[in-house]
Amino acid sequence: MQYFQSAILLALAASTHCLAPRNVRVKDKTFMTQPSDGSTSEVIMLEGPNVVVKGPPYLPGVDGDSQCSDLVDAECQAAGTCETCYNFNEADVNHIKSLGYNSIRLGVVWAGAQPTEGDSLDPAFMKRLHDILDLTDRTGIHVILDNHGDMVGSAGCGNGVPMWFQQKAAPDLIGKKLTTGFPYSLISSLKVTNVNGYDHCTTDEQWAVHAGDPNYNLLNECCQAMNGPNPAGLGYTKISQKTMDYMVNPGAGRDYFVKFWKLMAEAVVDHPSAIAAELMNEPMTIYRKHAFNTWRAAAETINAVIPDMAVAVCDTGEGSFIPDWVTKYYPFGDLRIDMDTEKYMKESQNLFYAWHYYGQPSTPDEAVKNAQAISDDWNMPSFATEFMGCSTWNAAKNAGISHSYWHYSCYCDTNTDFSAKGVVVPDTSFGACILGWGGGNADYTCDEEKVKDLEFLASAEA
Repeated sequence: MQYFQSAILLALAASTHCLAPRNVRVKDKTFMTQPSDGSTSEVIMLEGPNVVVKGPPYLPGVDGDSQCSDLVDAECQAAGTCETCYNFNEADVNHIKSLGYNSIRLGVVWAGAQPTEGDSLDPAFMKRLHDILDLTDRTGIHVILDNHGDMVGSAGCGNGVPMWFQQKAAPDLIGKKLTTGFPYSLISSLKVTNVNGYDHCTTDEQWAVHAGDPNYNLLNECCQAMNGPNPAGLGYTKISQKTMDYMVNPGAGRDYFVKFWKLMAEAVVDHPSAIAAELMNEPMTIYRKHAFNTWRAAAETINAVIPDMAVAVCDTGEGSFIPDWVTKYYPFGDLRIDMDTEKYMKESQNLFYAWHYYGQPSTPDEAVKNAQAISDDWNMPSFATEFMGCSTWNAAKNAGISHSYWHYSCYCDTNTDFSAKGVVVPDTSFGACILGWGGGNADYTCDEEKVKDLEFLASAEA
């Protein structure tokens, strides 16, 4: 009997340990703290930077005792002597806290976390992830895990989903010249032939170089000519759309995606600072019904592992431009979300609506209004997880909406701005200077008093 009782106690202890509550959770249309010391739970507005590494090793380290700071300007770009960050350490935590921030949106890129098909995540990636989450657990920073991708995946000159996944989704298009199919070919801004740099490659042989390599997006000259900025035309090519269709439609592709998030949830179950999962950054699919069914499948799987983890749902490209009446009244086709899935979302106490703002709709205030309408109708908080500019920051903050700016550092040294380093991609390089990589700013703030403080410190150091 004594042995039996001891076994039960051990099992309960193990269960309790595995299900340590998140430091923050969703409650109706708000985020609420869950203090471990038993103190009163409070509404919290999450604020902070994006911390995203778009290429190998896909996460920063935690080494060093000095705050990170990029140097990218015209002078260093001309000389190839620009500087980037390689770490996010305790000095960085202290710095963002000094700016009033309480959270980071941390990139956990599927291609980096699971570079090969299987039942586990990459050990080197997981080591870096645990190091960061040990730091945030200890220092009280809240972490949104962001499956970051831009324009779908490497095989289409984007990044995000693994090469092995795209090889399953579109095996006949790997290493082939990018083309745009119907109906996207009807829209000039989505046609890949209109992307700046598309004409750089004139032969099929050029497109085939490094075909199937996970770093095709960094190594192939056709990609390099186009993917410094983040053109939508890369996200609506035939290979990108076949990849997205494979992922969001019922079947093996969706199962692989959900499995990735199950593995990620299992990996972070003991880290209470990992409060939320943003399932896919800027998904390039117009098929809302299938996308939201996929978000639901992933959310249910994550919450089976971590019952109180917040999980994001989002619209096409993570925009906040679809008016609420579309969800309420649009009766046709795949724009309409399944009624059962909509009911699930409204009843859940785990979901939030993630959105970005980069000029659509016409003003940040309009984007906030659209997000608030979704929030009210679906009974969940919204979260502006990516944007640039204080107009969006202030619009979100004034509405009580959590927000995360792009971005703390470019976290990359793969292009000519850093050529003096003599790196070899990917053997000795860090990250990926692609798809909207610039603009890193560890000192970003829209608080006028803090701006004055930073200017004073800079002048004093000079």
